[in-house]
Amino acid sequence: MDIAGWIARWHREILLVAGALVIASVVSLYVDGLSDDYSLRVLAGSSTEEFAELERYVEEFAGVELTLIVVESDSAMSTKTLECLGRIVEQAQALEAVDSAACISQAPPLFRGILARSSVAKGLLVSDDGKAASVILQMRDDSAVPTPRSETVAELKRIVADANNDFAGHEVVLTGPYVVSYEMTHLVWDDLITFGLLGAVAALVVLGLSLGTFALALYPLLVGVASVALTLGASMALEINTALNLPMLVLLSAVLTIANCVHLAVGHDETRGDAVATVRRLLRPCWGVVATTIVGFAAVGVSALQPVRSFALLMALGLFIGLVLSLAGACASLSHSATRPLLAQSIAGLLRGSLTIAVRYTVPVAFVFAVFALIGAGLTSQLEFNLRFLDNFRPDDEIRTNYEFVQDKLTPMQSIEVLIDRTDGRSPLTPHAMAAIESLSSEYEGREPITRAVSVVDFLTFGGWKLPESQSGLDQRMQLLKTTMGMMLGEDPLEGFVGPRTGALRVTFFAVDGPTAGAKIKLGDEIAASAQGLLGDDYRVRVTGLYYFYAHVARELLRDQAISLGASVLGVFVTMAWVLRSWRLAMVGMAPPLFAGASCVGLMALFHVPFNTVTSMMLAIALGIAVDDTIHYLWRYRRYRQRGCAARRAIAATQLSVGRACTLTSLVIAAGFAVMGLSRFLPIAYFGYVISAVMAIALAANLVLLPALLLLVDRMVRRWNLSPTVEVTDDRTRHASMIATPVRVE
Repeated sequence: MDIAGWIARWHREILLVAGALVIASVVSLYVDGLSDDYSLRVLAGSSTEEFAELERYVEEFAGVELTLIVVESDSAMSTKTLECLGRIVEQAQALEAVDSAACISQAPPLFRGILARSSVAKGLLVSDDGKAASVILQMRDDSAVPTPRSETVAELKRIVADANNDFAGHEVVLTGPYVVSYEMTHLVWDDLITFGLLGAVAALVVLGLSLGTFALALYPLLVGVASVALTLGASMALEINTALNLPMLVLLSAVLTIANCVHLAVGHDETRGDAVATVRRLLRPCWGVVATTIVGFAAVGVSALQPVRSFALLMALGLFIGLVLSLAGACASLSHSATRPLLAQSIAGLLRGSLTIAVRYTVPVAFVFAVFALIGAGLTSQLEFNLRFLDNFRPDDEIRTNYEFVQDKLTPMQSIEVLIDRTDGRSPLTPHAMAAIESLSSEYEGREPITRAVSVVDFLTFGGWKLPESQSGLDQRMQLLKTTMGMMLGEDPLEGFVGPRTGALRVTFFAVDGPTAGAKIKLGDEIAASAQGLLGDDYRVRVTGLYYFYAHVARELLRDQAISLGASVLGVFVTMAWVLRSWRLAMVGMAPPLFAGASCVGLMALFHVPFNTVTSMMLAIALGIAVDDTIHYLWRYRRYRQRGCAARRAIAATQLSVGRACTLTSLVIAAGFAVMGLSRFLPIAYFGYVISAVMAIALAANLVLLPALLLLVDRMVRRWNLSPTVEVTDDRTRHASMIATPVRVE
């Protein structure tokens, strides 16, 4: 099937349809916007038992996401502070997304002092120093509320702003998982827009200087933007939430599409401006680049996490769209333009110099690169695994300062939840269970990273009472508490610790962030095992909570990325061998991307870039970006060899033709990513810095290491009389010097 001929014949129609779809996507994005669903199922849904347990917990005890509004003054119990708290509670409870509110101001004046000093409220509703008080809002799941989270967060911010304005001498801050998850996503989105535009400008400048014409400089950018718009439009049509994976989706699809466009723009000079001939000649390597990347993302698609599977699907779709648009756009724009590069002499000098080094010092070059690769890989043990949430933000960022303010003044917001019920279905609310929970709380309370434990036991022992020893005494105490608390607070706070539907008991262990994912999971499992030992076989103990669940999510992501990386390496090799029709060339071609990956690890270790669920993606991305230029380089080398050129002549011709496109691609990508180093979201900043450096390293590998390896392989083939790496299909040789004008292949 003549795909290139079909695209050349129908390129106008393809571009007209794409243009119409881009307009429709942009209008839809402007009118409806991307999905504003921040529900747990959308953001972290998976097929794992941990997620199923968390969903059961949410169904029994309302939502897992809290909003905290903290008021600090000279005294949390002053009349003015209580008035401020009361108004905040009243306004917050009017919001549809708020399920319930807890605050010291809700208690009758006679009992406030006693409640503030009790284990029920101390550290939760009132700080230990008595200067800060909190309003704890239990939020409903987004799927159960018609109001978008964006509107709810905006209203909460208005309530806090009004309180700060109306109550002088009081500092009021807003934070909590419910608010932070929204603000973090939109921080990433805002930075993506800002630095995406700056990166586009930087890329346009580099393209303009490199290609010499405004029309050719616009061609890659317009195709990249169009592919992103169509991919986002498809995500809306397929109802796929892109809240978390949007930045990577936009960056990778745009970068890889632009890279193919640059190769097409540079390659069309060698066909005397014949765009159709350029498309025919570069279709296979361009498709090979996309295919190798899709293989890598297909490996990610086996993840148990729904957002990761959606990301893999959209990336594959975006790359395919970008490939079609780049080829159709080449037919439309390249026939009317010719490159007049302003950096031609500088780039030519770089290519000739790197080629000279590769030819004269073939073995030392291979040795030096191998040593640096081993050093980079060896630095893996020095990587700093850091899943601490706050370290994603700069020290002066409002999200971080508010979060730290609350953690310093009150109890940490993250928790491990232990759920207890009976195996025979009867109520677990027994004296034996209460005594076991009291022992469990005493065992772990104050043990790092746990700061305190809260359960129904704290209510039963309120005011210094001892736990009832009989079932009848326990039932009477519970009834008294429900009646008293209902009169004091207007609602039953015990429902937060005794499930209203199943009667399951809930024990909350508040914990500070910091331990590794494995340590968090081990702690949760240890608490569950200890509880089971105290309760006996008649009781069933389950462990859940965001602290425990997100640790599983982090471990799943790291495992998925490790599997993806291994599968990507294998997939890249197999696909490269298929594209190049030579397993030997594919083995040589694996060297530059693997060196880029090792360099990425080394840079992260040397500059103390924390290794987490976001930055761990840089390794696979570095591999994917580096293999782009490698495939184009080897494809051109193979073509020259098929035409009868000796290895040295083929390398020289390839270096001075495809090498130019490789250099321009690296410059454009590095310029686009470098501006991201200014992002307020540190993983994106790290991403920008490291990928920019890796692009320079990958370029060196493609221009120095790759030709050196090709020469070494050719020597081995001739010395050991092996079958040639590439079979000659045309024995007409080209009389070109070692470093001369590239051989023209028709």
